[in-house]
Amino acid sequence: MSWSSRHLLVPLSAVLLVLSACGGDDDKNPVCGNGIIESGEACDDGNRTEGDRCNNSCQVTTPTVDAGTNTDAGTGTDAGTETDAGTETDAGTETDAGTTTDAGTETDAGTTTDAGTETDAGTTTDAGTETDAGTVTDAGTTTDAGTTTDAGTGTDAGTTTDAGTTTDAGTETDAGTTTDGGSGPVDAGTDAGTETDAGTIDAGTDAGTETDAGTIDAGTDAGTETDAGTDGGAIDAGPAPDAGTGTDAGTDAGTGTDAGTTVTLSALEPAAVFARSGTTGETIPEPLEVTLSAEATTDVVVQVSSSSGSVVVANGGQVTVPAGSRSAVVIVTADNAAGATKATLTATLGGDSRTATVRVLGATDAASLAYLSPETVVLSSGQTANVTVTLDIPAAGATVVALSTTGNVGSVPATVTVPANEISAKFTFTAGASGSTGTIVATLNGQSVSAQAKVTAAPTTNHIVISELAAAGPATGAPGDDDEFVELYNPTNEEVNIGNWKLQYKSAAGNAYSGTYVLPASARIAAHGFFLIARDTYQGPGTPDTKWGTAFSMGANGGHVRIGPNSLSDKLVDPNVVDKLGWGTGNDGEGGAIKGTPSKAGSYERRANVGASAATMESGADATKGNSLDTDVNSSDFIIRTTRGPQNKASGTETP
Repeated sequence: MSWSSRHLLVPLSAVLLVLSACGGDDDKNPVCGNGIIESGEACDDGNRTEGDRCNNSCQVTTPTVDAGTNTDAGTGTDAGTETDAGTETDAGTETDAGTTTDAGTETDAGTTTDAGTETDAGTTTDAGTETDAGTVTDAGTTTDAGTTTDAGTGTDAGTTTDAGTTTDAGTETDAGTTTDGGSGPVDAGTDAGTETDAGTIDAGTDAGTETDAGTIDAGTDAGTETDAGTDGGAIDAGPAPDAGTGTDAGTDAGTGTDAGTTVTLSALEPAAVFARSGTTGETIPEPLEVTLSAEATTDVVVQVSSSSGSVVVANGGQVTVPAGSRSAVVIVTADNAAGATKATLTATLGGDSRTATVRVLGATDAASLAYLSPETVVLSSGQTANVTVTLDIPAAGATVVALSTTGNVGSVPATVTVPANEISAKFTFTAGASGSTGTIVATLNGQSVSAQAKVTAAPTTNHIVISELAAAGPATGAPGDDDEFVELYNPTNEEVNIGNWKLQYKSAAGNAYSGTYVLPASARIAAHGFFLIARDTYQGPGTPDTKWGTAFSMGANGGHVRIGPNSLSDKLVDPNVVDKLGWGTGNDGEGGAIKGTPSKAGSYERRANVGASAATMESGADATKGNSLDTDVNSSDFIIRTTRGPQNKASGTETP
């Protein structure tokens, strides 16, 4: 509205006043400004001048206090700054609560001049049109500079819908919600959570901003960069980082240093145990325990439930793993009359769960024999081994089991006693005469179980040996020339771990071992068993247990191979050598190389015993007696075969 148009309002108001006076006092058509309060009027001060507590619609207004003064709830730092949305001067920015051209400019919504600037409260329809910027429908827009209640009416620019848009005070975040930026120093609503929240007391819910500078936050902080959880205001506005640091008054978000539990449930073991009816305590024969993934930094409670009333977990099912420990025993009360005799116990911690079964035994249930272990015992004469007798359930009391042997295979004690609440006991078996076979027998209440026993001759060699070797094969040309293998044999009565051992090759006249192959870490040789190693071009027969690839190529007319642990060097003399073979023209065989060269189809093989010959080893009495002879002289220990006969792990065992 132009300045000249504003000057016309005064005469026009006077004319309207005269016309109203002439029209009588019909209460159906009240006249504002006649000094008489009529129907629909809240006041009538005899004029239609704004800013004097009775506006030009004869409605009561507040004193002329600008909704957009310099001290405003929408200043540079909004919603809770040092000059906060709770000052006595209402929620509007320097240019009032809205936009630059809004109902809260220097000529404010409620001043003598109407609620709009030169251009009305943000619209293209002037705030001085027939529908004035202060009536029910202001300025011709849906969302007025004060909406339903105008910015200058009885409810000022600071109400639920403030002088501006839905988001008040000209900022993106309102200078206070339900209780507007015209309220007092207490913000009892919901803080919008701006970057700087300088309110004195926030009794609502803080949205969890980057810096929450409130002195007392009595609500629930949402857990942002500056707070990790529910601290109830005890530790608020902490410097970054908080979020689960060493000092966290609430529930930590799960960071490296955690005030709560970061461990998980690892096990509920043993998987199957027993409990005797009428007792309270640990399970038998071993205590049932919950185990965590790591030591607990604080006491950790694991909930353990039972599927049957016959087994009740103590302390309401709560099993506490103390700080500094990884496990805790589960205490149970057993009553076979209260439910099924077998119960499934389920331990739960967070999202992890584990189960175990508990069988309830009667107070006097008798045990029976289950088995002896090992099922087969093979020893040399005079050697001993531990044998275990196992019952089907824990013994109610000390239980005596009778022992014996057959076939003069050896000796055992007359009895062995299984203690009360235990399920097994061990005893010692001593091997008898070499070559004997028989059984070890356990007897209880007329019931017997047994294990097989065999006594072998004492091994003449106590280490892994090279048992057979071929430096060439029967085929013509390269396939035959490269058809190479080395067979190992274990003459001892125990499995031997040869994982990561080295197989090395040296030429006939070489000064060092030039080719080395490291066996797989999983390599093992059973007692009296074989292990076959071959070149990548091996033709057979049989399948190698591992191949040395192209680590070396052997000379058919002479060379050396040795075997030993991973510490084996490439020097000619090394104390770590376990066994060595030199053949043909080789200059460094063990005690002297075996002379001669087999046919391309043949091989070098270690003898089973001093009486063995090429004929007995290849197809005679010693063919299946292994390769135990080792006098440390290759020429005495080996024979030359006409036909190769390599054996691998799958070939079975051969006992001397």
